[in-house]
Amino acid sequence: MDYDRVRQAQALRVKALMCRRWADTARDSEGAARLTEMASDYDGQAAVLEQDAATPCCAQQGR
Repeated sequence: MDYDRVRQAQALRVKALMCRRWADTARDSEGAARLTEMASDYDGQAAVLEQDAATPCCAQQGR
Protein backbone atom coordinates (compact mmCIF):
# COMPACT_ATOMS: atom_id res chain seq x y z
CA MET A 1 0.00 0.00 0.00
CA ASP A 2 1.30 3.43 -0.94
CA TYR A 3 0.89 5.55 2.18
CA ASP A 4 1.76 8.80 0.41
CA ARG A 5 -1.22 8.35 -1.88
CA VAL A 6 -3.42 7.43 1.07
CA ARG A 7 -2.41 10.67 2.81
CA GLN A 8 -3.06 12.66 -0.37
CA ALA A 9 -6.48 11.03 -0.68
CA GLN A 10 -7.28 11.89 2.94
CA ALA A 11 -6.28 15.52 2.33
CA LEU A 12 -8.56 15.63 -0.72
CA ARG A 13 -11.44 14.19 1.31
CA VAL A 14 -10.93 16.95 3.89
CA LYS A 15 -10.98 19.57 1.13
CA ALA A 16 -14.20 18.05 -0.22
CA LEU A 17 -15.77 18.18 3.23
CA MET A 18 -14.75 21.82 3.65
CA CYS A 19 -16.23 22.69 0.24
CA ARG A 20 -19.50 21.04 1.19
CA ARG A 21 -19.62 22.96 4.47
CA TRP A 22 -18.94 26.22 2.66
CA ALA A 23 -21.60 25.36 0.09
CA ASP A 24 -24.12 25.00 2.91
CA THR A 25 -23.34 28.54 4.08
CA ALA A 26 -22.97 30.11 0.63
CA ARG A 27 -25.01 33.25 0.09
CA ASP A 28 -25.99 32.47 -3.49
CA SER A 29 -26.93 29.31 -5.33
CA GLU A 30 -24.23 29.81 -7.97
CA GLY A 31 -21.48 29.85 -5.34
CA ALA A 32 -22.97 26.82 -3.63
CA ALA A 33 -23.11 24.94 -6.94
CA ARG A 34 -19.45 25.71 -7.67
CA LEU A 35 -18.37 24.58 -4.21
CA THR A 36 -20.41 21.39 -4.53
CA GLU A 37 -18.80 20.71 -7.92
CA MET A 38 -15.34 21.26 -6.43
CA ALA A 39 -16.19 18.83 -3.62
CA SER A 40 -17.23 16.19 -6.16
CA ASP A 41 -13.98 16.71 -8.08
CA TYR A 42 -11.95 16.30 -4.88
CA ASP A 43 -13.86 13.12 -4.03
CA GLY A 44 -13.19 11.74 -7.51
CA GLN A 45 -9.48 12.49 -7.26
CA ALA A 46 -9.36 10.91 -3.80
CA ALA A 47 -11.10 7.78 -5.06
CA VAL A 48 -8.53 7.38 -7.85
CA LEU A 49 -5.65 7.80 -5.38
CA GLU A 50 -7.20 5.29 -2.98
CA GLN A 51 -7.66 2.79 -5.79
CA ASP A 52 -4.03 3.27 -6.90
CA ALA A 53 -2.82 2.90 -3.32
CA ALA A 54 -4.68 -0.39 -2.91
CA THR A 55 -3.21 -1.84 -6.12
CA PRO A 56 -0.11 -3.96 -5.53
CA CYS A 57 3.10 -2.28 -6.69
CA CYS A 58 3.91 -4.92 -9.29
CA ALA A 59 0.51 -4.53 -10.95
CA GLN A 60 0.96 -0.75 -11.11
CA GLN A 61 4.24 -1.13 -12.95
CA GLY A 62 2.85 -3.67 -15.40
CA ARG A 63 4.96 -6.57 -14.17
